[in-house]
Amino acid sequence: MTNEKATYRRVLRRETHAPRTLPAVVVASVFLVLLIALIAGGIWWLVDPLFRETATAWFAGTAEFARTQPAAITAGIVLVILALVLIVLAVTPGRRPRRARTTERTALLVDDGVIADSIADAVARRTGITRGQASVTVGRRIATVRITPTSGRAIDRAAAESALSETVSSIGFAATPRIVVTAEGVIA
Repeated sequence: MTNEKATYRRVLRRETHAPRTLPAVVVASVFLVLLIALIAGGIWWLVDPLFRETATAWFAGTAEFARTQPAAITAGIVLVILALVLIVLAVTPGRRPRRARTTERTALLVDDGVIADSIADAVARRTGITRGQASVTVGRRIATVRITPTSGRAIDRAAAESALSETVSSIGFAATPRIVVTAEGVIA
């Protein structure tokens, strides 16, 4: 593998995957605030006897409440949900709505919105509708075109499917085409 290909692959991966910076900063900030509060409370506990008595009474009441079954179940559910959210954020790949491809000399990065616009333009031209009557959603594996026909005019579904298939194949990114024609049309 050439040095250019390795560079292209690294840059394209960085551009197509979202970083996990925000969740990591939020978790670190929460732990930092809790740690600072714990340290401040410990110092305050050592310095002020009145705070020590007040805190002891408060912790005794809190401990008594925590021993009840509803409090334990609620705390357990909240902690399990928090743990699941953090595990999902850590494990799942953060993907941006972009497609990447390399050739011998270049690297190509295309936003899914650009692909959707080109598909919508091709379908609108082929079926004779306005551009606003064709909306496209491009997912990881499926490109869905939702066509709203003009009232009283039938849509040539075969023409729409061929335009979608030709556009997807000419772009060079794999996506399964799907056409949806709405039952209600727009007034011309």
